[in-house]
Amino acid sequence: MAIDLTAQRWKISYTYTADPSAWWARNGREANTTFLNRGEQDLAPEEAAALIAGQYRHQGPIADIRIWQETLQEPDERLAADRRARSDEARGIHWAMGGAN
Repeated sequence: MAIDLTAQRWKISYTYTADPSAWWARNGREANTTFLNRGEQDLAPEEAAALIAGQYRHQGPIADIRIWQETLQEPDERLAADRRARSDEARGIHWAMGGAN
């Protein structure tokens, strides 16, 4: 499924119980922010968060749920980043180079 880089997409953010070894987690909670797909923005926030958390295998109670639509500038930024990445790849520069750059 191709993603329209110019579309003003919906996002979700929530917190969930962190792994005990996650030193970066705040108060035992980790945060996830991602895009909603396949009409998930039409669900109640709790339903959408539970669905997404299940896809990522996030455990524990879900809290601090926010759903919002991107600003008008974000699709433009995403399109510009994609153009830069394609240009770099055409010149032999890509993310899999590791420490070679």
